[in-house]
Amino acid sequence: MMSIQIMPKNDVSPDQSHSFLTQISQKWKIIGLLALILVGGWWYYTTSAAQQPEQTFITPTRSDIEQTLTVSGTIDAKEKARLRFIAGGKVTYLNAQQGDTVTDGQTIAVIDRAALEKQLQQDLNNYMTERWNWEETLDDNQDTALDTSEIRQQDQEQWKLDNQVLNVEIRDIAIRNTVLSAPFAGILTVSPTTTTGVQLIGTDYFEVVNPKSLVFVARVDEVDIGQVKLAQNGKIILDAYLDQTFESFVDHIAFSSNQSAAGTTFNVELPLHELPERELFRLGMNGDVTLLLAEKDNVLTIPIIATKERDGRTYVTVKNADGSTQDREIQTGIESDRDFEVVSGLNEDEQILLPE
Repeated sequence: MMSIQIMPKNDVSPDQSHSFLTQISQKWKIIGLLALILVGGWWYYTTSAAQQPEQTFITPTRSDIEQTLTVSGTIDAKEKARLRFIAGGKVTYLNAQQGDTVTDGQTIAVIDRAALEKQLQQDLNNYMTERWNWEETLDDNQDTALDTSEIRQQDQEQWKLDNQVLNVEIRDIAIRNTVLSAPFAGILTVSPTTTTGVQLIGTDYFEVVNPKSLVFVARVDEVDIGQVKLAQNGKIILDAYLDQTFESFVDHIAFSSNQSAAGTTFNVELPLHELPERELFRLGMNGDVTLLLAEKDNVLTIPIIATKERDGRTYVTVKNADGSTQDREIQTGIESDRDFEVVSGLNEDEQILLPE
């Protein structure tokens, strides 16, 4: 009897199966490598983009611009006088207290003059004695030729008489100086006493201030004084009134300078007495004034931070039509705290880089 063996048509040998699995494994490795490259490239791109600073471009604008200078200063008075008794003395009359208003020529205080008047009378008596002696000498020598010694004696008598005249005049001045009077209308801001009977010494003083002469004295550094001109407007802010602004103008620029630890400065005065708020002002108040040095209307302006300086020239970074950038020199005019006036080198429709 005959047997027949049937073999599977698609049977694969073990060697062929191993080769097939190897090919599949290699393909997955390639796919994984490609995926890794893609993921790494995407991560690098996104990280680089995030680290790349975003550039901001702006265009110049037309606006009004003001150039200002801010300096510190103090309230003072142009009419201010200190009054003293030359030799001091006991106060016998007091006609004003500290803080009172006084009129021009008003008597403020008087010191004891009795002793001075007695001394004046004594000087007058001495003067009359010398005068009678002098006249007697003249009568005796009227018709006589004088020798040298007699001429000298006559000259000495003349000098004695002249000295007595001077003594009387000096004593009269001292008596007149026992009265202190206000040299102008104002306020008695300082008084060394509040009552009579007090002995004053030569260094004690009364002070009178004219409130109509109040000024704000700004101390301008010598590097800036050339920019300050008469009639320039100024806005004053005092430390005592930080929420208020007082407007005035420059009416005096000192010719001589002041020396201090901060350097050389010049006093610039702005009047205050015509302001409606003048009752608020006191001597010695500190503050700042912003002076208007120059102003222009409707000019091309750019932020100062958009510029850079090289070798004394000013540049901006301009965006080209293809998206690239280049530095360009420009000419500037006046400047405010934030902006430059552009005189030339830049058009209104161009874009410039604004640094972050």
